[in-house]
Amino acid sequence: LGAFVMGSILAGTSFAERIEHVVAPVKDLFGAVFFISVGLMVNPSVIVTYFGSIVLLSLLVIVGMIIFGTLGMLVTGQNLRISIESGFALTQIGEFSFIIATLGMGLGVLNPELYPVIVAVSVITTFGTPYLIRLSDPVYKFVEKHLPKRLTYLIERNSYDAAKEKSSTKQIWHNIVSRYLWRVLLYSIMLIAIILVSQGWLLPTLLEWNESWGRLLTAVITVGAMSPFVLAMTVPSSRKSERRKLKEADSRFDLPLVIMTTVKLTISLSSLVYILTVIYSFSIGLSFGVAILLTAIFFLSSDLRFKMRRMESKFIDNLNERELRKSGKNNNIVSNLHLAFMTVSCNCPFVGEKLQNSQLRVKYGANIASIQRGGNVIPVPGGDTRLFPGDILGVIGTDEEIQAILPLIEAPESESGQTQADIDPADLKLFPVTLTSKSPLIGKTVAQANMREKYTALIVSLERNGIYSQPSAGTEFQDGDIVWVVAPNSSMEALNKQ
Repeated sequence: LGAFVMGSILAGTSFAERIEHVVAPVKDLFGAVFFISVGLMVNPSVIVTYFGSIVLLSLLVIVGMIIFGTLGMLVTGQNLRISIESGFALTQIGEFSFIIATLGMGLGVLNPELYPVIVAVSVITTFGTPYLIRLSDPVYKFVEKHLPKRLTYLIERNSYDAAKEKSSTKQIWHNIVSRYLWRVLLYSIMLIAIILVSQGWLLPTLLEWNESWGRLLTAVITVGAMSPFVLAMTVPSSRKSERRKLKEADSRFDLPLVIMTTVKLTISLSSLVYILTVIYSFSIGLSFGVAILLTAIFFLSSDLRFKMRRMESKFIDNLNERELRKSGKNNNIVSNLHLAFMTVSCNCPFVGEKLQNSQLRVKYGANIASIQRGGNVIPVPGGDTRLFPGDILGVIGTDEEIQAILPLIEAPESESGQTQADIDPADLKLFPVTLTSKSPLIGKTVAQANMREKYTALIVSLERNGIYSQPSAGTEFQDGDIVWVVAPNSSMEALNKQ
């Protein structure tokens, strides 16, 4: 659980890709260890001993998953084929069952002999899933052929109604309910977390410090920490424009909104009453909770409502900082243009190139507004400015242009072919290359040969008539010259051919 929470936190940072690359070998190692350990838990003698129970449980899982998975998909408006295929694809229990079984044994409510049985059922259902998926198509054809026409019509009608475009009223209600559920879930989690910290750590700590003042300080700190989320709970989930449209469509639109608001206020009131009851007593908690909630509602003006929405928007933006930074969706400039920030990868094809040579504007339509290099910022860089790994580019463009250029600027290592890290320093050798009259290098200068780009080779010395010299960029190659170069072993054969 701790690893999961840490991964969720790191996934929202700007360095998520780099961290993922670093921990990938560890993930692969422990993934292999996990499945090997699961395989070691499968005792063939246990399968023989409990053969009947294992077969019965496996059939129960498979049949139950097919039935309930198919019915669940039908209820949500999917057609018959997708529903049956989904049901057959869910016919296995995963590794989470081991966690539940281990917890059951630790609590003493599960017989330890059942653990290998559960593991065996998991392995059998996992191995059988591909065959069941393959079987889903013949089963669908059989069911479609023998299903009563009236039932077939109802299923098709249900799937059609779910697939057709939503009306404007339904879409508004969908947006309101989604926004409502998201806020209730998010703020409830925050309130519960504050209550647990206050009850489990803050209150005992302050009571040890001072019996009389400890409770008061705990109440003040806890209620102060909870107040932003309690106030956010009182903000309506619907906007004025949405309520106006709903009113035009149905005069009874306000009943669901009242119920939603009542639920949110109940959660807020319950949280305040509970924590104050823990600190003092139920009567004091109820009195203070109602008073605080009524005060909050009374002072909840339109200005405060606007500030709460802005705080919520800022919280969500910080949560999705990495995606927003790359897409620039929150940095609207004019029309559909956005300002996005991208970090130049070591494998970016434009590394070391001048901006004018990269042709980013010509090919992709994007404009480089700024370059942040370490602690320095280059505003409106010129065409002669070069791009280096680690540079943070401020890119202006449309959503399509930004999405097209992002994989190139932040190219991962796996997509760029060979990198410097792929070449072992031990592979670099100093060796001579003798030029003959047929060599294409004869008559060319060192600069024209372009040995560095073509062969990853560095010319160290030139031997001519037994005399060694360090050639310049304008030195011409002649027949019989011996060129001493430093290059990887992989380049030796190509160089000798030339």
